[in-house]
Amino acid sequence: MRINTLESSIAEHQPLPDKIANFVREAIIVGKLKPGEKISEAKLADELHISRTPIREAIRMLESEGFVSIIPRRGTIVSEFSLEDLYEYFQIKACLEGFAAASVVGSLSERDLNKMKKLNEEEMAAVKAGDFSHYLRIHDDFHQTFLARTGNSKLFSLIQHMGFHIRRLEKIFNDHPEIFVTCSETHGSLIAAFEAKNAKKVREMVEQNILHIAENLKQYGVSFLENDEV
Repeated sequence: MRINTLESSIAEHQPLPDKIANFVREAIIVGKLKPGEKISEAKLADELHISRTPIREAIRMLESEGFVSIIPRRGTIVSEFSLEDLYEYFQIKACLEGFAAASVVGSLSERDLNKMKKLNEEEMAAVKAGDFSHYLRIHDDFHQTFLARTGNSKLFSLIQHMGFHIRRLEKIFNDHPEIFVTCSETHGSLIAAFEAKNAKKVREMVEQNILHIAENLKQYGVSFLENDEV
């Protein structure tokens, strides 16, 4: 995989190792770099016309995140990722996102709540129209609206990091968005819980919605693999 398109953005303020890590991570997420594929530091250095030092730093970052594995005598390999991994990430996501949602109950503005109501209406309209690709984007925007209000940067970073891994199998969601529909049907009640500042109810609903997705993945995982060749 050539990544020379990165050169035009190297001058941005983000540190170079972070820039390289972001680019390689995205290549893994979208499938340009496949599980088990070797990543050559030398090839990246040649294509970017830079030293291997920032590339090594980027690789170490990706290893700590679980996107690559450094194997003796083989080098850097893109890590495998399975439906079981996806299921486990959703379980963790339920705990963290439920806590985050409860923590912002007193922080959401009227504008935030109105935005969530509008997004919920758009979700249901997209479902009715069968536009599930658009629906999934709206669903993500809905959750990001309240997650963005958490003042805990480490918590927000953890949730975002899990989202990167979950995207590695997002083809499942594009082809089977029906597993999200039940969540959207309860978003109206979730908004009401936010308005009532009922942190306990908010946390329970967010956790239950995400665990619902996880259980669907577990229950129908085999058929997903058979039908979609993930």
